[in-house]
Amino acid sequence: MSKVLVLKSSILAGYSQSNQLSDYFVEQWREKHSADEITVRDLAANPIPVLDGELVGALRPSDAPLTPRQQEALALSDELIAELKAHDVIVIAAPMYNFNISTQLKKLF
Repeated sequence: MSKVLVLKSSILAGYSQSNQLSDYFVEQWREKHSADEITVRDLAANPIPVLDGELVGALRPSDAPLTPRQQEALALSDELIAELKAHDVIVIAAPMYNFNISTQLKKLF
């Protein structure tokens, strides 16, 4: 049994061709591999916070206690890393905006 992670990153929701393609992929995968576990993470519907000075400070060794926002960001970071490591197959549905990938996807990596 494989674990599949599908990362959606389009801000256009149902109008997005990349979302439609990833939905089709999931449908086809389920038909052929019904026992596999599929996780879909929509980075536009559930955005990851932008890395700023405060959050970078949480990644550096310090004697200062972490703020609640820093603790939350570190917990999310740990969750996302564990999620990526736990899956055997990763599908990235990446729209192209101005000849680049979406901001939502950039924030993940």
